Amino acid sequence: MRDTFCLEWDRAHGAKLVDFHGWRMPVSYDKGILFEHEATRTSAGLFNISHMGRVRISGPQAYKLSQYAFTNDLSKITIGNALYGFLLNDKGGIIDDVIIYKEANDRFLWIINAGGRETDVEHLKRLAVGKDLTIDVLSDKTALIALQGPKADAVLKRLITDVDLDKIPYFGFGRGLLQGKSVFIMATGYTGEDGYEMMVSVEDAPFVWNLLTTQPEVTACGLGARDSLRLEAGLPLHGNDIDDQTQPYEAGLGWAVKLDKDGGFFGKEALNTQPTRKLIGITLEGQNIPRSHYKITSEGQEVGEVTSGVFSPSLKLGIALAYVKTDYKDKPLAVDIRGKAVPAKVGKLPWVRHVTKSKGK
Repeated sequence: MRDTFCLEWDRAHGAKLVDFHGWRMPVSYDKGILFEHEATRTSAGLFNISHMGRVRISGPQAYKLSQYAFTNDLSKITIGNALYGFLLNDKGGIIDDVIIYKEANDRFLWIINAGGRETDVEHLKRLAVGKDLTIDVLSDKTALIALQGPKADAVLKRLITDVDLDKIPYFGFGRGLLQGKSVFIMATGYTGEDGYEMMVSVEDAPFVWNLLTTQPEVTACGLGARDSLRLEAGLPLHGNDIDDQTQPYEAGLGWAVKLDKDGGFFGKEALNTQPTRKLIGITLEGQNIPRSHYKITSEGQEVGEVTSGVFSPSLKLGIALAYVKTDYKDKPLAVDIRGKAVPAKVGKLPWVRHVTKSKGK
């Protein structure tokens, strides 16, 4: 397994470490998942997300490649802003869901998932053959840290200089100094809360992490809280809810696909805008928890499957993302839990979202 800059700190603070896509990562620290979840919803949670990948594409044809490899339309945003979208294979399946930050007209920062560190770069290099550009993999040179929650802004404002956080819109970014350490700061996240993700050099990462963990509002959090937070926010996880066999319209993510953009994009021709299954959000009453791979039924017939499920600390209910056959998504549904059909209610996503920042262009 690979380790991030944070391993020694993790071990010193009661981390329960697991293998996550080949990385030794904390599920939680000594106070547990529920405490970390609540801390992020009410104050500020700090997450080491350095297992994710960072790639910068630059040069005369960097825009051409990024626009063609990506389902969303980079021509619609200005420098200093970002977009969410997908890398697709030739069957329209989602190789990865990514965020691209437009640093300049010829320079784009891609944030990719841990499981896509190699596959995404290989795919981009294939599409880049013959083009005048540079693909610089920053993943081992940098670290990625997320500070999320209603007090994240106040914490950073008293520590950071050379940047006005109020002028960074949601899905925007800037550069500043955190007590002298250079920080690429992005107003993005995976929790349904206001907050920031910060890219720093791997050498500066321990200092930045230690500085943030000593702030009274901040609680270090692991993968467990990150999962329950993102599920409450209705955000899919690649490898669970979407993968290279899943198309965007099945997952309800067609809004990040721009079929009419100039030049099209790789995988466009294989897309089906009227899929036979759909990703939905469901809730269960009582203490029932819909777990991954539990079957979804309707009047005794199997019609789908849970992809991610958890007991929501905020809602005090079992919640899940699940695929169901399109013809059944508006019919009575149940989750098969150890042979018992537990009634499921279809909920409107997201369940929890407290983002107040305005979005840029």
